[in-house]
Amino acid sequence: MDELVISKEQAKTIAWSIFADIEMYIKEHQEEFEAFLKEEQRGDEDKSA
Repeated sequence: MDELVISKEQAKTIAWSIFADIEMYIKEHQEEFEAFLKEEQRGDEDKSA
C-alpha cells in the first residue's frame, strides 16, 4: 500500500469531524453510552483487583 501523506491541517479537520460524529452519537444514544461507561468501569475494577 502506498504511503498516505496529509498536512497537519487536514489531520486536524479529519479528527474534528470524527469527534463531532462521536459527540452527536453520544447525545442521541445517551442511555446506551452510560451503560457502556458502567461496563467499562466494571472491567477496569476487575483488572485492578
